Amino acid sequence: METVISLSGLQPVFAVLEVDASVNQKIWEFLLSGGIFMGFIAICSFVAFAVAIHRLISLRWRSVLPPELVGRLERAERIFQQGHAIELFRELDASDSPIGRIGCVAMLPEHGTREEAQDAVEATAREEVVRLQTGLSALEVVITIAPLLGLLGTVSGLVTVFATLGENGDVSDPSIIAAGIAKALNTTIGGLAVAVPTVIVHSFLQKRIEALAARMEILMGHLLSTFHRNGGRALYEHELAEQRREPVAESPFTSLQGPPEQEDEEESLEMGEFPRSSN
Repeated sequence: METVISLSGLQPVFAVLEVDASVNQKIWEFLLSGGIFMGFIAICSFVAFAVAIHRLISLRWRSVLPPELVGRLERAERIFQQGHAIELFRELDASDSPIGRIGCVAMLPEHGTREEAQDAVEATAREEVVRLQTGLSALEVVITIAPLLGLLGTVSGLVTVFATLGENGDVSDPSIIAAGIAKALNTTIGGLAVAVPTVIVHSFLQKRIEALAARMEILMGHLLSTFHRNGGRALYEHELAEQRREPVAESPFTSLQGPPEQEDEEESLEMGEFPRSSN
């Protein structure tokens, strides 16, 4: 008994494959018709795509403003009152995020007054915003030059078309002129097709940076006011003094030793014992 395999059910699949092959062929012909200018536009599209993906990943809220650290900053008042200022400073210093680096500067014990700390925070914040804007200049360049490359390719194509017609001297068939002009306009289409999505991505990233900067400004304002309202540098001095007053397990040889020498209060609170930034 012979088995007959029917391929009628696969006809829609073959039709789709034929359509895809036809579309790919047309896209390839479209790119080749633009010549060298279309190649430059393609390079612009690759640059814009790579930068956009990188910045979209880097500018995630969790990367710039880690939720755990933000929660700690929002509870700064309670943390300082409980005597954990040094612990919070170390958490900020260990965080490889913009908010961590700015917060670490805000709590440096070297700043004697809030005004000094605020000036340092503003300078660091400007530097961090510049870091967040890394890559946006590349997108701006693509937005500017992609349409210009398309226009240049179109003008070059039109010059070639009319030069060819001038040499042949045959302008009786308008379809030849129309086909040449249509081919020359392909680079303009390509340039605009790259520039328009890049404008959208650039605008989105710019708004994201503005939102992140505004949130960081609010958090740093809260941290500065809370830190200096609770004593500022004196918080570290108090915590270091409390750590020295913690009872130590008595040694069996304690009774054989003389009374412990009293350390000078000022020497025990030297700057070398304060928390310092590792950045």
